[in-house]
Amino acid sequence: IDLTFARLGLSSIPDSLDLADDNLLRNLDDRCIRSVNGSRVTDEILRLVPNISAFRMALRCVKLWAHRRAIYSNMMGFLGGIAWAMLVARVCQLYPNACAATIISRFFSILHQ
Repeated sequence: IDLTFARLGLSSIPDSLDLADDNLLRNLDDRCIRSVNGSRVTDEILRLVPNISAFRMALRCVKLWAHRRAIYSNMMGFLGGIAWAMLVARVCQLYPNACAATIISRFFSILHQ
């Protein structure tokens, strides 16, 4: 489980809190900013892909592929979760009407080139 925590400068957290609001980052320490940015990046990627369900399925397949080949790790010098997500998201943008299988095929074709 990847659990992130950030101490925001708010007395209570409303249900409608928008993490994209840059004002939330004021007066936060570096660790809290990094924690909030993880969610902000994920939300931004999902906002930029045309088909979220195809993106999620393709990303799961790519992550499984990377895990099985032991090339999924920031700590070991390989790409991590956000980097793989950005690569898959770009392929989704290039092929906006494609299903997950086509996105995976195009992903590995582009990666090979």
